[in-house]
Amino acid sequence: MDSLVKVAAVIQARLSSTRLPAKVMKDLNGKTLIERVVNQVRLSKVVDEVWIATSTEPEDDLLELMGNKLGVKVFRGSLGDVLKRYYDTMQISNADIIVRVTADNPFTEPLFIDCGVEYLKLNDLDYVCFDQIPYGSGVEIIRNAALGKAYLSSFEEYDREHVTPYIRNNKDTFKLGKIIPDKLELRRPDVSVTIDTMDDYVKLYKLIKCLEDREHQLSLTNVIEICNKK
Repeated sequence: MDSLVKVAAVIQARLSSTRLPAKVMKDLNGKTLIERVVNQVRLSKVVDEVWIATSTEPEDDLLELMGNKLGVKVFRGSLGDVLKRYYDTMQISNADIIVRVTADNPFTEPLFIDCGVEYLKLNDLDYVCFDQIPYGSGVEIIRNAALGKAYLSSFEEYDREHVTPYIRNNKDTFKLGKIIPDKLELRRPDVSVTIDTMDDYVKLYKLIKCLEDREHQLSLTNVIEICNKK
């Protein structure tokens, strides 16, 4: 880790998801979804702090309790203005770089976090994302100044809810980068490893159980291998 640059991974989470309510607290072979996501992020070699950023709604008290149990920091803020939630978390954490993680992705890839942060630093970028990867495995890397500028300059509800559209849509203002994995086997946008519906939940529960029954790591390579066989 670079002691001069603080990296905070911020996992946005809420219990009021509409298609699959309280999905972040659902069990996935012995661990909740949010615990799975936190564990994946903790495998990163560059992250200094892990945060759960949730809302002040009463149902999200459970997420605060879970964050405390898992030993991660918790920030509670606006339900709808997720960009403000990220900005406030960044301010409190005093982070130089924010890794945006969403809580419905139990296969968030720690190697993507590491190479994304390094790519942003080496190329002096404001923002980095990934392309041609399994859906739900990637993250977004954002420099604090860019997040601050987006917070102060974006006023559309869509931009506030989805955090990064203002940055991505203003290429003249921000220096953007996109990473496509060198390994061809990881270029699988046809594979989905996110949980949005009950069908997704059942599929990934079975997938995680299969991997752990075989004592395999929850890595993208292993996931793709199983998907290929099926």
